[in-house]
Amino acid sequence: MSTQSLALTLGAVNPGRIAGVLADSRAAANAKDRIVAIERLSKRFDNASGAIHALRDIDLQIRSGEIFGIIGRSGAGKSTLIRCINLLERPSSGSVRVDGVDLSALAPAELRAARRRIGMIFQHFNLLSSRTVYGNIAFPLELAGTPKDEIERRVRPLLDLVGLSDLADRYPAQVSGGQKQRIGIARALASEPTVLLSDEATSALDPETTRSILSLLEDINRKLGLTIVLITHQMQVVQQICDRVAVMEGGAVVEIGKTLDVFARPATDTTRSLLQDVLRQAVPAEAIRHARDHLASGAGRLWRLNINGAAAGRPLLSSLVRDFGLEVNLLQGHIDEVRGTPFGSLLVLVSGAAHDLDRALAHLHSHGAVIEEVDHVE
Repeated sequence: MSTQSLALTLGAVNPGRIAGVLADSRAAANAKDRIVAIERLSKRFDNASGAIHALRDIDLQIRSGEIFGIIGRSGAGKSTLIRCINLLERPSSGSVRVDGVDLSALAPAELRAARRRIGMIFQHFNLLSSRTVYGNIAFPLELAGTPKDEIERRVRPLLDLVGLSDLADRYPAQVSGGQKQRIGIARALASEPTVLLSDEATSALDPETTRSILSLLEDINRKLGLTIVLITHQMQVVQQICDRVAVMEGGAVVEIGKTLDVFARPATDTTRSLLQDVLRQAVPAEAIRHARDHLASGAGRLWRLNINGAAAGRPLLSSLVRDFGLEVNLLQGHIDEVRGTPFGSLLVLVSGAAHDLDRALAHLHSHGAVIEEVDHVE
């Protein structure tokens, strides 16, 4: 029995002992350095109109045990990328390594075996309507020739893990959309994968159900130490669950980093556009007019304050007034959280003596704020 199987079984019958077992499982996974390594990966589709370059020289290193997000608008190439990870799409060039194994170098039988270690959950569930909840989860094990008693030993704890123990004998038509996705997640875990791929797994669900599915994935990541690669077009999904994120546009990765850093300090127009869905950074028209008048007169400066962590909880604006005698006009602001860590962006018009403005700027920097001097507003 693998450490992951043991963790699942103990989790079902003795929650008090699961923490130690899972810690051992995570340590074993880290010792084997299980990652997804993508190097110079490209994918070209040829048709009557010519070549379509869906992916262009992708380089990604996905670490063991992390939840890694891949985000982009429709047509950015993210779905093609995730299908290249398990070679459902074969790259035109480049390599994909999972657990140190170059998948493109494997013979067909070896590739089929390797794919059992790469679970996948889908946007539209892909369940078999003629099979029960239990039967859908058991299906990949049956295809692999797993003995019946072993199937039972694996499936029952998975039903507990995804909260479907009471629905084992129902059919897909008898359960909700969120429950269907839980079946899909359990089915993807049945082969005890080292990597779980999620292909827009929540985009067909309502917001409340989406949050519950993301919480489940986060719980699975924490309990099993499982590496999760998640593609989405929704920044809210990345915000809730991902440790790091890659932003795609036109078949290329245009930005990559820790999720908090990408949210707090986006480096590309593509990322800033995606963030508009969650940050709502529009500046009111009257505030724009007021700021333009001040900037034109030379009487003030316009600062964008990007703050996160402890800095987001400090009274930075009030200190500008109290300690430096500045006049502060807040034009736009947003405070939120990424995986429990606060971050924010504030657009402020500040007026005062030049030396007081310089001192205030140094003060803000010393308290962890990242300041962007803005020369105009739109």
